[in-house]
Amino acid sequence: MTVMIERDEAAGATANRYHYTRTVEIAGRTVQARVERDFYINQSLAVAEVLNDQMTWTKLAAEAPGNWWHDTPTPRHDVHAVTVLGPLTEQLLRRAAEILAAPPTTVTVSPHVHGAISALLATSYGFDAEHRIDPDEIAWAYSHGGALHIIEHPDGSVTFTKAHRDDCPFITSAGTQDCDEDCYFEHPADAKLQLGE
Repeated sequence: MTVMIERDEAAGATANRYHYTRTVEIAGRTVQARVERDFYINQSLAVAEVLNDQMTWTKLAAEAPGNWWHDTPTPRHDVHAVTVLGPLTEQLLRRAAEILAAPPTTVTVSPHVHGAISALLATSYGFDAEHRIDPDEIAWAYSHGGALHIIEHPDGSVTFTKAHRDDCPFITSAGTQDCDEDCYFEHPADAKLQLGE
């Protein structure tokens, strides 16, 4: 059985809709179940989402409104959203827990890319280098610059870049087209200056 640590909840009701959001921690991940029961079925939703490494919500599971909307009361100010929608949020969180409990997919690095990482370490820190990257440095890298892209070129070279947005021609063409020069990521020092630090 998966342990869920309660983190937060919010509920409310108006004449047109009521909602219940429950946030928990499952296996070290922040997960929320959101159920919104609107007056109209097509404006209602029931989803479970996980907070990803980029601090945005990624949908894990959903329940179609047609499966629960007709069994819930019409919106009113006095609807107790937690009582009505609580069982559905619990179901969504259990489904999310099952998904998160599945063994993680392993990212396989080709021997060629492994060699390129070795070369990057050796050329940056020396032929007999050892360098540890701390969690704070990893978090910093996620929040500054673009996403990491690794491009293997036909000539055997490998490009590691955080300088391009995902839809840049350089990235979408796997390095065969030039950047369109619209890739700009604010330098961390400039961001601190704007914040007055």
